[in-house]
Amino acid sequence: MALGNIHKLLFRNLVIGGVVIATLAGGLVTFIELNRIDKHVLEISLIKSEKILKYYEKFYINRTDKSLAILKRVTKNNLDLNSFIFVEFLDDKNERVAQVSIKEFHKINSQLNSRFGGFQMTGGFEHKTIYFNNQVFIKVMLPIFSKSTGKNLGHFQGIYHLSEDKLNKIKDQSYYSILLTIIAVLFTTILIYPIIFALHKKLISRSFELLRSNTNILKSFGSAIAERDSDTNLHNYRVTIYSVKLAEKIGLGKPQIMALIKGAFLHDVGKIGISDTILLKPGKLTDKEFETMKQHVAIGAKIIKYNDWLKDAVDVIQYHHEKFDGSGYLSGLKDKDIPVNAKIFAISDVFDALTSKRPYKKPFSIEKSMQIMKEDSGKHFEPEFLKTFEQIAGELYTQIGDFEDEERLDSYLDLIAGKYFTIRI
Repeated sequence: MALGNIHKLLFRNLVIGGVVIATLAGGLVTFIELNRIDKHVLEISLIKSEKILKYYEKFYINRTDKSLAILKRVTKNNLDLNSFIFVEFLDDKNERVAQVSIKEFHKINSQLNSRFGGFQMTGGFEHKTIYFNNQVFIKVMLPIFSKSTGKNLGHFQGIYHLSEDKLNKIKDQSYYSILLTIIAVLFTTILIYPIIFALHKKLISRSFELLRSNTNILKSFGSAIAERDSDTNLHNYRVTIYSVKLAEKIGLGKPQIMALIKGAFLHDVGKIGISDTILLKPGKLTDKEFETMKQHVAIGAKIIKYNDWLKDAVDVIQYHHEKFDGSGYLSGLKDKDIPVNAKIFAISDVFDALTSKRPYKKPFSIEKSMQIMKEDSGKHFEPEFLKTFEQIAGELYTQIGDFEDEERLDSYLDLIAGKYFTIRI
């Protein structure tokens, strides 16, 4: 991934994260501010109601027309458009005693009460707040107790209207708080961007170093196996290159080609578990010895089984001796049951064996080698893969087939490994 792309990706993710956090923070602040508005209005309504309630107690003690008229007059004097617009008194039997309102209330009385609904009348303080026509209304219900005896005298219900000026002031404070929160979050996001990018770049660099170390160990491990098998690194290098080029021609994805490279390097790792008397025997193996030799694929699979980075190489290590017609070993898989990477490697392995000089034979020409392999199409090899390989075999062999210089092959292989195992920043 290019440096510019990482910048864009990281910046985009930080911006998205910042916006999400800012939105959530803004929502939380909004919720807090709405509760603050609710609490503020409630405090005002309680203060206002206190002025009225003492006159109700006087009426309750002395229920005369005069005391009722005084209660209504005092209540009405405390009503206005920016305070209580409706007040109702209920006695201790929840019977209505008095009801007072301003004339503006009558226009919206039915709409407000339908929105408010009733109270549960649990004997405690209750309130409800609604937003109607861009205005705030709060309905309170207070139990009225005698200050001298503590006896319940009834209930006070009122609808309080918050003035437009007060509401706008509270709204402005809320908007300011929300905006300040969002700006703070976004500013913090921008501020930490270079820090996160630097840490991310360092992490990528360390990951690359680790990956590079792994590929070097892979090459060293493959070389050690080749040395024990009286072979050279050249075979390992060439079959890996052949396999990758065929896989690219077929159109395999990067993860599968990475697994193929690992498998190609370690295809004979299981030979570590085969005794020298069999592995290094100069003559033909007996049937029993050959059965033992076959076990190297199972041993190899076992060796890498618990290595998370290598376990995807098992397709090549365990199945590279399977044949398309099912006559291979150890599992006797055929056709579609054979993993794709194993089919690819089988072609590369045999091609290199035919075209390379060995102690017991001279190299075959590319024409002769392909002729021999085509005779095994549908038997040993996947026919379609072999046809694809035939298209690139000549050019590949010209490029690397007759390389006897290990350094040149190693450099060529490094280019391929770099393409698939290097993290670009």
